[in-house]
Amino acid sequence: MTKPNFNFYLHQFSLAAVHAAKRLVPALLMPHRLDLDGKFVIGITTYIERYEKYFKPLYQSLSFLFPDVPIVVTVNGFPDSLKQHHYLARIQSELCDHAPSHHTFVLHDLPCGLTTLWNEMLQVSENRPLWILNDDLRVDPWLRRWAEKFDWSNVQLTLLNDTWSHFIIAPEAIAKVGIFESSFLGIGFEDMDYTARSGFAGVAIGNILCPYLHHCNHQPKTTSFDDVSGRTWGKYTSANEECFFRLWCRSSDGQGVYIKQIHDYVKPVHPLSIVSLSSLKPLQIRQGLSFPDR
Repeated sequence: MTKPNFNFYLHQFSLAAVHAAKRLVPALLMPHRLDLDGKFVIGITTYIERYEKYFKPLYQSLSFLFPDVPIVVTVNGFPDSLKQHHYLARIQSELCDHAPSHHTFVLHDLPCGLTTLWNEMLQVSENRPLWILNDDLRVDPWLRRWAEKFDWSNVQLTLLNDTWSHFIIAPEAIAKVGIFESSFLGIGFEDMDYTARSGFAGVAIGNILCPYLHHCNHQPKTTSFDDVSGRTWGKYTSANEECFFRLWCRSSDGQGVYIKQIHDYVKPVHPLSIVSLSSLKPLQIRQGLSFPDR
């Protein structure tokens, strides 16, 4: 294996310096060079604990940087119904009531799995690439330039910065792999499931550097899933772990799809099938709001 030489380190240092300089450019000095309308949809999942410190600033930043891009927000439910009622009322008064017409809010009273929220985003995106973002992100203004240069017409499925906390999925991938597995009740392992299904469907998962997204990696004290499942792996739900291993088994012969998180190959327990978006219950959206549990 060839060791990196001085020129390689110099190149890496130069890139880091350029990215650092671009991060300092104020948002007000970021005029729009290209119209991004129709190119893609931005999707954010969130829940009660991350509203004030993480989600609200993120939503406001993205709204300012991408006024021409539709945004869909899927808000998870919470076990404490009274707290959730006040939380949703606050979101509506502070954000929804002032949101542009091409923003959609899907507001849940009851907890549901992360894959349900992702599938709802796919329904709203209407055959356009969907850029899914975690709610504990900080974004730099140069993200606008990054998105203007990105080739949205040729993307299928790609991670950004090698994490499923922010990724892009296009209709072409959905047609070959299907929607996200709806039987996951909590959070975690859904990325491993889609990685495995993508591998068997022949859809390669890309990885692209985006230095203008910063994952704060907030570790929540409470989650939407606390009444649904215990935790495993520190932050995931045991219900999702059990679901994953009902769908997949380890492949001792090295055949199948390699899942790096479990350091092993997996193969399906049952024959795989493609589940299309049309199988989902339609969302009833009025004036940019949808309440699936009502």
